[in-house]
Amino acid sequence: MQRNRNILFNICFGINCLLVFILIFETKIIIPSWLQVVGRMHTILLHFPIVLLFLFIFWTLIVDKKNNQNELIKNLGNWLLLITAFTAAFSALMGLFLSKEDGYDPSLIQWHKWSGVSISFMTSLWYAYRDKIKNSNWLHNSITVFSLVAIIFTGHQGSEISHGANFLLAPIMPEKQQQKVLMENAVVYTNMVQPILQSKCYSCHNAKKASGQLVMETASLLLKGGKNGKLWDSTAADYGLLLSRLHLPLDSKNHMPPSGKPQLTDQELQILSSWIKSGASFNAKLINLPESDTLRIIANIIFNTIETDDYDFAAADEKKIKNLNTNYRLVSPLAKASPALNAEFFSAPSYLPAQLKELLAVKEQVVSLSLYKMPVKDDELKIISQFSNIRKLNLSFTNITGASLNELSKLKELRQLSLSGTAIKKEDILKLSSLKNLSHIFIWNTTLTETDIIVLKQSMKDVDFEKGFKGDTTYLKLTPPIFLNEEQIIYTPITLKLKHYINGVSIRYTLDGTEPDSITSKEYTENIILAHNTMVKAKAFKKGWISSNVMENYFFSSKYKPDSAVNLLPADDQYKGDGPKTLIDLVKGEVSNFKSGKWLGYRNNKMESLLFFNTKVNVKSVTLSSLVDIGGYIMPPVSVEVWGGNEASHLKLLGRVTPEQPSMLQPAYFKAFEINFAPVTVKYIKIIAVPVPKLPLWHPGKGDKGWVFADELFVN
Repeated sequence: MQRNRNILFNICFGINCLLVFILIFETKIIIPSWLQVVGRMHTILLHFPIVLLFLFIFWTLIVDKKNNQNELIKNLGNWLLLITAFTAAFSALMGLFLSKEDGYDPSLIQWHKWSGVSISFMTSLWYAYRDKIKNSNWLHNSITVFSLVAIIFTGHQGSEISHGANFLLAPIMPEKQQQKVLMENAVVYTNMVQPILQSKCYSCHNAKKASGQLVMETASLLLKGGKNGKLWDSTAADYGLLLSRLHLPLDSKNHMPPSGKPQLTDQELQILSSWIKSGASFNAKLINLPESDTLRIIANIIFNTIETDDYDFAAADEKKIKNLNTNYRLVSPLAKASPALNAEFFSAPSYLPAQLKELLAVKEQVVSLSLYKMPVKDDELKIISQFSNIRKLNLSFTNITGASLNELSKLKELRQLSLSGTAIKKEDILKLSSLKNLSHIFIWNTTLTETDIIVLKQSMKDVDFEKGFKGDTTYLKLTPPIFLNEEQIIYTPITLKLKHYINGVSIRYTLDGTEPDSITSKEYTENIILAHNTMVKAKAFKKGWISSNVMENYFFSSKYKPDSAVNLLPADDQYKGDGPKTLIDLVKGEVSNFKSGKWLGYRNNKMESLLFFNTKVNVKSVTLSSLVDIGGYIMPPVSVEVWGGNEASHLKLLGRVTPEQPSMLQPAYFKAFEINFAPVTVKYIKIIAVPVPKLPLWHPGKGDKGWVFADELFVN
C-alpha cells in the first residue's frame, strides 16, 4: 500500500516539475495537436480536484480529528489527499495545454493559470508534510483556509472564462438590465440586435474569451470579424458567415451557438437576418422603418408605443371627456380601451389660456398635448407643468420665448418635445437636462446655431435634436375621423355618425372592407343607414394637409338573442371568460387586452358551442366575432361550421367557411366570420371553430398550436 502511494506521489512530483518547466519556457513551447486534445479534457477533469479537496477538508476536520488513532481512517485520509494532489496536478497540466490555444484573454488566463498551479503545488506539499502540518493547529488551519479560498477563486476565474463575466455571482449581483424603451425611442441595433448577441453570443465572443479571435461586444469589433473573416456580406448569396453558421444543422460542428448552448429562437433569427439584409445599420431607428418592414412588424410585438404603453392611472369619466370637446379642441383616447388621452387645439384666433386650464380636469390622463401654432405664452407653461403624465408635448410655432421653460422640468414622463419655430435659446433647453426620459427635441426654424446644437448634444447625450426641417413647407397630418356611434351591436337599423373637428375636412368611407381614397370612395353624409354586419372604414382628407390614418369599426347585427348557451367542449382554463354566457351577453372584448375576461380562448380543444332558443327562429346567418393577434399565436380558425335543427341530437350542417390565414406578422385586429346559408327554422344552433394545429413556418412559434378566440355569436 505504501509502495503504491510512493509511486503515485512520484508521478505527482514529476508533473509539478513539468508544470514549472512549462511556466518558465511557455513562450517558446508549441503544443502539438494531439496534446491540444488532451488539454481540452481540462474542462472535464477539473471537477475532480475541486470535489476531492472539499471532501478531504471535511475528512480532516471532522472524521480524522475524531478518529486520529484509527490506522484505517488515517490511511484513507492519506489516499484521499494524494489523489487530490494528483488530479490537481494533472488538471493544471491539461489547463496549461489548453491555454496555448487562441482566443483567451491573457490577463484572465494568467490569474487562472497561476492559481491552478498553486493548488497543485500546495496539495502536493500538504501530502509530503502531512504529519508535521497535522501536528500544528495554526499551520493546519491556515492551509485549510488558504485551500478553500484558492479553489473558490480558481473556480470563479474558470467560470468567467467558460460562461462570461460575473457568472458565479450573477444571481446575487445581477448586471444592470437594459432600460425599457418605447418604439418611438428604440434603435434597431441597440434594442433588438444587441440583446440577442448579449444573451446568445457574448459568453464565447468577449474580450476575455475571444473564440475564433472574434469579439462581439462593440460595433467596431463586430465589423472587424474574426480569424475566418467578416461576419456578413450583403452581396453574398447566404449573406455571409454569421447567418450561414446560424442556419447550419444543430449537429454540425460549425453551427452557432454550439450544441449545448442556448439556441436562438425563430424570432431572434428573423431579427438578425432582417437586420443584416437591410444593411446592418448601427444607428437606424425603428420608428423610421416602413410599417411593412419585417423588423418594424416584429417590433410591434416586442415594444410598446406611447399610444399602447401600460398606464397605471384610471380612465377619465366619458362625460367629462365629451364636455371638453369643442369646435376648437379635441380630446380623445390615444388608443382603444386606453386611459391615456390626446388633446389638440385648433384655431389660433379662438384660443384662450382658460381653455388650457379646463383640461386640468383630466390632467392625470393627458399623455399627448398639441398646441401647434397657438398663441401660447411663457406664463402658460406653469399650467402645462401640472400635466404630470405628458409624454408628447408640441409647442411649435407658439409665442413662448423660453424664459419659463424650466417649468417643464416637472414633467418627469416627457419623451418628445416640439419647440420648432419658437424663440427658444440654448440656455433655456439646458434647463431640461434633468429629464431622464426625454429622448427627442424638435428645433426646426429656430435661431439656434450649429455651435449651440453641438453644446446641447454634448450636455444632453441621450437626446436626439431634430433640426433639419423648414417650417415654410410644413404639411400637417390630419387626425382620423371620430365614430360618434356609441353602439357597436345593431338591433334595428341605425344612422352612421362620423365627425371631424377641423372645418373643411372631407370624410371618405367604405362599407366593404377596402381602404377609402379621395377619388373613388363615397363622401360621408348624415343619411347612411347600417342594418347588417358592416365593416366601416373612414379617412379624412383636406387640401394642403396629409390625409389621416384609416379609422375602422365593425358593426354587428343581432336579430335573435339566444335564450341560453352551453360549451360542448370547454375553453382553456386561462381564457374561459364567463363560460358560455360570454358568447351571448352582447358585450364585446377589446383588441388590446385578450386577458380582460371577455374572451373565450381555445387551443387544446376546438370551439364547439350550442345555442338554445325557447321558440323557433328563422335564421339565415351566424357571425362569429373573433380576435386575431398573430404575435400572441391567436389566428383565424382553420374552419367554422354552423349546424342547426329542432332537436339537439339531430342537427344538420347549415354552412361552412374556411377563413384565409395570414401570411405575415401584423398588429392585432377584430375579425368577424359570417356564415350565410338558406333560411331555415331552428331551435338549436351549434357552431364549431377549429384552431390552427401548427403555426406556419414564417411564424416565430412555427410548429406550435394556434389559438381561436371568440367573444360573441350573432344570429340573424
